Amino acid sequence: MAEDRQQDFFHVVILSADGTFAAEQFQTAEALAIRLKELVNRDVSVACYRGQRLNISKPPARYLMTPDGNIPLFDEPSAIEPDETGYLGVDPVHLEDPPQLGLPTAQKPGVAPDEFFSDDDGDAINIFDGALPDPDN
Repeated sequence: MAEDRQQDFFHVVILSADGTFAAEQFQTAEALAIRLKELVNRDVSVACYRGQRLNISKPPARYLMTPDGNIPLFDEPSAIEPDETGYLGVDPVHLEDPPQLGLPTAQKPGVAPDEFFSDDDGDAINIFDGALPDPDN
């Protein structure tokens, strides 16, 4: 009978990078998930059990995977805001202003082709200056 009762509990074994370990027991999967949230991004490995091992999904959005369904190990945003840029990457240079998807446009009227592709950079030093032979010389 005690063995049946033991399967009602959720367990986690936590192995730290220094080799120490701990085993903890929880009455619900939600209580276990709260503990796992505290361990996310820490230098530990965990093994979760409820009569059988419970896996954790791969990043970036980690879930505790239980027979009763998956439980997120992250805080979900309270409001979802649309991103009109369509940018999906992580770019530290453009975190505040991600690159915009631009459509090709016709050449500006009144600009001659030679002027449109001219190298008018105010004589600034450019690493590409002189890399290729000048077609005009």
